[in-house]
Amino acid sequence: MSSNFKKLKSDFNNKALLDLALTHKSASKNNNERLEFLGDAIINFYVAEKLFETYIDLQEGKLTQLRASLVSRNFLNSLGLSIGLSQELRLGKGESTENNSIIGNALEAIVGAIFLDSGLENTKKFLDELYLEKFANLQPNLDSRDSKSHLQEILQKKGLPLPTYQLMDHGPKYIDDRFVSTCSSNDLAISAMGKGKTKKIAEQEAAKLLLEEHFKNE
Repeated sequence: MSSNFKKLKSDFNNKALLDLALTHKSASKNNNERLEFLGDAIINFYVAEKLFETYIDLQEGKLTQLRASLVSRNFLNSLGLSIGLSQELRLGKGESTENNSIIGNALEAIVGAIFLDSGLENTKKFLDELYLEKFANLQPNLDSRDSKSHLQEILQKKGLPLPTYQLMDHGPKYIDDRFVSTCSSNDLAISAMGKGKTKKIAEQEAAKLLLEEHFKNE
């Protein structure tokens, strides 16, 4: 199985499976959500196995951080874009792949479809090609936790409640600064504000600023 999309199409024995993997729920009741569920589990297994075999000295916590960075919605979206998934998806009228995880979800569905169509080994070959450069550029000694997770860990260690996030949507005309999020720890009476083109980016930016302002050495 190749991650080149034209080659991928020709490799499929059951073309109906691939069509289903490319069908979003907005386009049909018969859609890719079940395949997405299967593919999500397979990708997590694949990445965990690769990390376990490659980094024999890393402990569970660090392996978990690395895996999270390699299976995140943003990361899977970028992988899906790299093989041209955005042009292949079947979407309902008015649906868009902007500012959501539709492309990454479809990639998971395709992985599930490959597994059902030709087995685990061919699925691994597809993922090997897809992840080859990503694993080559991985820097395991860097902190790969996202800011929200890092902040959550710090507050939990201090025995404090999780941070809260308040979100404001300024509308599509603002594009890069559409969403504004305030991240707060009420018990410490601290907060920070972040902006971004998606809700997730705004929340991550707010958490990052709070970390930089109040927990720089933790």
